[in-house]
Amino acid sequence: MSRPGMIDYFLLILLALMWGSSFAFIKLGVHAYSPLVVAAGRITLGAIVLWGIVLLRRGSLPKGRGAWIAAFMCGLLGNAIPFFLISMGETRINAGLAAILMSVVPLTTVVLGHFVTRDEKLTIGKVLGLVLGTCGVVVLVGPETLSGLGGDLPYQLAVLVAAICYAISSLVARHLRDQPRAGSAALILTFASLTISPVALIVDQPWTMAWSAQGALAIAYLGVVPTGLAMFVLLLMVARTGAGFLAFNNYLVPAVGILVSLAVLGEVPAPSTLIAMVIILAGIAAANIRFGARASAMAVAPGSAKKD
Repeated sequence: MSRPGMIDYFLLILLALMWGSSFAFIKLGVHAYSPLVVAAGRITLGAIVLWGIVLLRRGSLPKGRGAWIAAFMCGLLGNAIPFFLISMGETRINAGLAAILMSVVPLTTVVLGHFVTRDEKLTIGKVLGLVLGTCGVVVLVGPETLSGLGGDLPYQLAVLVAAICYAISSLVARHLRDQPRAGSAALILTFASLTISPVALIVDQPWTMAWSAQGALAIAYLGVVPTGLAMFVLLLMVARTGAGFLAFNNYLVPAVGILVSLAVLGEVPAPSTLIAMVIILAGIAAANIRFGARASAMAVAPGSAKKD
């Protein structure tokens, strides 16, 4: 891998903008349509974008039964379930808050990696990171949550469960590391679409919902930009600089999420939200002390693989 250059830093910022902006547009989407419809719509559009990229690049699909099973699990745990849970959470909580709650993904991955892998065991730095991350989450959701009195607690927990799903998916994606990247990503989103779309059609019957141009445009943006094109940029960055450099997105996305939510939705973050973000990001940094290369490889978005 070459050392990151100007184009790589540009791609890093671009990817952070794509991922960070998704929370504000999810908020716009769920104002008009149900969380299931928003999630199914963005996943299906993202799959179409990725299949277009695969065809243009004449890419290939993963080979082997194990790879296809891993792709299905990544589609379910890394896309279908968390996209629905985040959308559901944002029916009640702010987009900026959701962005920061999702920043616990790498810390959750550290815990799971200790129990399910042989080479990702807990260290002093990782334990310190987990402690800081937990403190940040408590500050973020509010101390009343500890007594179960928080009115938005179920919606905050929905986003945290989505983070756990992402972490599990990132570990499952290890089985796709030697498979074609673009083909794996397209297959993952296809499985995700086939999983969630029938549920959305049967349960919510979107054709009965009132048409909303703003909601439809939000879903279109989510599908094309932070789901489809972001995956292409992700694959390009992995090929150019490796997963370690890409892990810096963990520090950028929450801040971008807050800024975009402020610009698009007018959401002003509470002081406790900003304090929580700093604590959580400090936890991510602590968890990567002396083990940045290995931990960051696990923090790459679910569904990524190593080669075209």
